[in-house]
Amino acid sequence: MSEVIVLNGFRKVLGAVVVSLCLCSGPAALAKTILYVPQDNRPVDFAYTVSTAEDAGYTVITPPDRYLSGSNFQGSPDKLMEWVEENAGKADAMVLSVDSLVYGGLVDSRKHNLSMDTLLARLEKVENLHSKFGKVPIYAFSTVMRSPWAGGKGVEPDYYLKSGSDIYELASLQAKMDEEGLTPQERNDWFSIMRRVPAEYLQDWFSCRKKNMAINYRLISDARKGIFTYYSLGHDDNSVRTQSSLESKYLEQAGADIPKTSFGSFPGADQLGLLLITRANNDFNNYHPKVTVIYPLGGGEKTVPSYDGQAIGKTIAEHIEAIGGTITDKEKPDLLLAVNTPLTTSTRESGNFENFPIMLDSTRTFLTQIEKAMAQNIPVSLVDMAFSNGSDNTLIYGLYKDKMMYQLAAYNGWNTASNSVGYGISQGILARYMSPDAHQRMLTTQYLDNWAYQANVRDYIYRIQQKVEANTEQKYYPTVMSEMQSRTKEQLQRYAQTYLGIDPRTVNVTFPWNRLFEVYVDVHSQPDVSLESDVRQGLRQKELDRLAAQQEAARKALEAEKQKTVKDKNAKIDPKVKEELEQAEQAAREQYEAELQSQQLAREEEQAQNNRTWVPKD
Repeated sequence: MSEVIVLNGFRKVLGAVVVSLCLCSGPAALAKTILYVPQDNRPVDFAYTVSTAEDAGYTVITPPDRYLSGSNFQGSPDKLMEWVEENAGKADAMVLSVDSLVYGGLVDSRKHNLSMDTLLARLEKVENLHSKFGKVPIYAFSTVMRSPWAGGKGVEPDYYLKSGSDIYELASLQAKMDEEGLTPQERNDWFSIMRRVPAEYLQDWFSCRKKNMAINYRLISDARKGIFTYYSLGHDDNSVRTQSSLESKYLEQAGADIPKTSFGSFPGADQLGLLLITRANNDFNNYHPKVTVIYPLGGGEKTVPSYDGQAIGKTIAEHIEAIGGTITDKEKPDLLLAVNTPLTTSTRESGNFENFPIMLDSTRTFLTQIEKAMAQNIPVSLVDMAFSNGSDNTLIYGLYKDKMMYQLAAYNGWNTASNSVGYGISQGILARYMSPDAHQRMLTTQYLDNWAYQANVRDYIYRIQQKVEANTEQKYYPTVMSEMQSRTKEQLQRYAQTYLGIDPRTVNVTFPWNRLFEVYVDVHSQPDVSLESDVRQGLRQKELDRLAAQQEAARKALEAEKQKTVKDKNAKIDPKVKEELEQAEQAAREQYEAELQSQQLAREEEQAQNNRTWVPKD
């Protein structure tokens, strides 16, 4: 087909249509309603999850946004429970974040002073949903409280900004002590940290963790009793030898006797909502997908990604079990999960310099395997985890060159590997129910979020933010964050048009949590979004016009003062006034020239950023 189609954009769109028609040839999704309580209102937990389910044919009921944990990190668990009880009767299934219903949200679970009595009273209301709405299956998920190296402002207790690295190291030593004991030097380090960190910090941190453990133990017991159709325990940012990994180990032991069809415990948090919606879909349809997993040359299934704490092969198997599927390499699968792992057995950050597009033999072979599967009409979901927190530019370059970007069932390469695995399996399964347009929008969203922003644009925007805050870079919007949002929107619209063949006026971009870590890419069905490059050009020109007018006014003021001596030969210019006017004219001229230079430097920096990827084909 590609030999006879000339227009690049049209070729990509047509490819998406053909693939989507193949995907939609399976059974249609049942017209069901899912009640969904996310763990907060970040796009990965809320908007992306809901749109994927709705595009697959489901009606999704969600709480009012004001009840959810948001950028202020305070959800309303009691209001959420009232809402659930009022609406559960309308649903064919419930997918519930217990963290939201007990603490208020994911972040709220890490930083609270709630009593155990309050937490248990809220949990009892969750448990009572089973008896009140017995015909509505409940798919519940919660998380093991994370233990990061350091905490961002607001997402951990305030003291974590000061003592987070010490607390992390202390917990890491305790995890090692539990496994094999400490060396004399490590014991000395342990005591040094204990003396260094204020006791009230440690008391608060471990108190929250103790409560979190108690709630999760209770939820495991509920799963054993059949209160939940399925319960998923996510390990949030679960690196090797952390307090999280230690607690996860004991929680898994507590649920070891529960069938894997009812309980799963594995890395990740942000993928759990969509994963359980997919499980509900499979239960509705009595569908048990067979999945084949392939890797390129390199670490493969033994790769231990950052933030996950275990080999990726184990994580993938656990996620497939969670949706009611099985792994096969003996028969034609319902889905090929193509997992892009690095050449080594560990991952690095996608923003690193080494993540530049240069085709490798291992990537070429991997892409050939994918093409062969698609030639056999096997849907392929690509999980791109060669890097953490963003896509592999080499892999995307290969997909682009081979015109495969819109032939995939799904693509995911964001945040942690387990996040991408969960989304990759879920979107790969649900894609078969989507219309061609919906499927294309889903892929476009993932490419712009995972590849364009996370792997390429985000670091650039961080640098610009630092310059704007230091007043070495001009901003044209009232606030720093609105300026960063504008620049990000401009970049992602460029990627959409240049590399995806998508009308940039269908792409809107926001920072819903007022921070640069995550972005919300909203792909519209119609071109009704302003073209940010035009907006910014207008703002730059407006600033130049303002400075030119200021310069002209200063010049005229000086000229007018000079004209007084022409009209009256006895008149003299006050030297002080003359000096002030000359200085004003010079300052206005320098401001104009500085703005011109600033705009030129900004264009050069933007061009350097554009060169991070590759020159697109004509």
